[in-house]
Amino acid sequence: MVERHTTGSKRKRRSSATLERLEAARRRRVEQLERERENERRVDAALGPFAEAVTAIEAVERRREDRLGALSAQLERKLAELDRQRAAKVAEFERAAEQVRADAEMEIGEWRAVMATSVAEIRAADVGAAETAALLGISAKAVTALSRTAAAASGVGGQRSDADSMRAEAVDAATSGDERAVEAPVGEPSERDSGVDVPAE
Repeated sequence: MVERHTTGSKRKRRSSATLERLEAARRRRVEQLERERENERRVDAALGPFAEAVTAIEAVERRREDRLGALSAQLERKLAELDRQRAAKVAEFERAAEQVRADAEMEIGEWRAVMATSVAEIRAADVGAAETAALLGISAKAVTALSRTAAAASGVGGQRSDADSMRAEAVDAATSGDERAVEAPVGEPSERDSGVDVPAE
């Protein structure tokens, strides 16, 4: 009787221990599943804001590129307009400069005509070319060229032949101080005079 009772008690203790182990294993499994579900909930909760942030960043980047493109286009338009304004100002300056040159050339031509008339008047008073050159402080070649210019200007109708045009160029060169550009007149000695040319305007 005693042995049966002892054996039964041992079986009960083994059964209780087994049940406890199984229960503990079940609880651990339940807890594990609960942790996994909690982790899934946390992941799901984090995915939403992350996706929202990605979408927002993409939108900001698109707006940035659009604004940068607009600013670049605006800059190009401004630069193109400045280039047009600069070109217009340069053209305006060139026109004004050309007008200044033309006015100066016209005035210089008028004064050279006065010089030519003066030389003609002096020569008409029986003053030789060398004396006239010494009197006026210019070369004899310049005196001759100015005399020819005066003669051409007093021609019929005031028209110039090709030779007259060449003489006018010679006057310009002579009165600008370049004696080499003035050809020796017909009948005059070709050697260089000692007179001083008229200074350039």
